[in-house]
Order: sequence, then structure tokens, then C-alpha cells
Amino acid sequence: ALLVAKHFTEPFKDSNGYGESIAKLSNMLGGGVIVQRFGDLVRGRRSVEKRIQGSFLQPTLDATPGDLSLVIPKRILDDIVEMIYALDKIAPGTANDDTLLYGVEVKFYNMEVELDSNLETSAKGLFVIGDGSGVTHSLSHASASGVHVARVLLEDRL
Repeated sequence: ALLVAKHFTEPFKDSNGYGESIAKLSNMLGGGVIVQRFGDLVRGRRSVEKRIQGSFLQPTLDATPGDLSLVIPKRILDDIVEMIYALDKIAPGTANDDTLLYGVEVKFYNMEVELDSNLETSAKGLFVIGDGSGVTHSLSHASASGVHVARVLLEDRL
């Protein structure tokens, strides 16, 4: 999965509503998950069943062929395309025309918890770690947060 994080500032009032509107738009256009060939996306055209079926790669997820550019805001889509081209430099073939992109997934994070550099809250001894904390943005990040806090706690005991 490629995730593009957006941290909204003034005058943005409803970041959750913004994310929800993207998810609603995807469901409205595709009835659920949309799949698009990377080649179609960069050429500005909608993927259709015929091109998907004629591709080297076949979908493994039930999805409707469509156009992610009608759902995902331009800045976010530009970031995704840029990342795919960057990945292609270290994993050749990633930017292949037949690479399938599924969308959209919208994630919400609670960034209201104030933490120090050791992930400790203002309540002494209360640390915030893991995927359910609203602070981490991936399972690997969640795992790393647990390892980090474990090391902090071990250092305090020694």
C-alpha cells in the first residue's frame, strides 16, 4: 500500500469530513473499490474491463475498472505517481503499464495526544504505542514504537 499523509492547517476545519467525501466519491463512482492500470492513469484515461483482462497482471481483488483521477485529489495522486516512479528505480517494473492500482483507502488518525520523544504522555509512565494508538501510521511503525518504548523502559531500569 502507498499512503500519502496530509496534515491540514488553517483554514481547514474538517479533515475527517474531507477524507469521508473522498471515500463516498469512490463508492459513488465504482460501487466500492476501483482498479486502474498504471499506464491508463498516467495517460489520463479510464481503465476498462477489456484492457484489464488483456493485461499481464490480473486483479486478485474484486474491483470495478475505473479512473482514480476522478476520486483522488490531484496533489495526492501526483504523490502516488511520483512514488511509483521512484520505486521503479529500485524495483524495476513497478511503473509498468500493467501495474494495478486499487483505491481508495482513507485512514484517520487521532493526533491530539501530546507525547514526548519517548512516546510518553503527560501522565508519568503512560506510553502510547501500537496501531490502535492513532499516532502510528503503519504496522511497521506501530511495531517500532513498541520496541522504542521497551528500550526506554529497560534503560530506566538499568
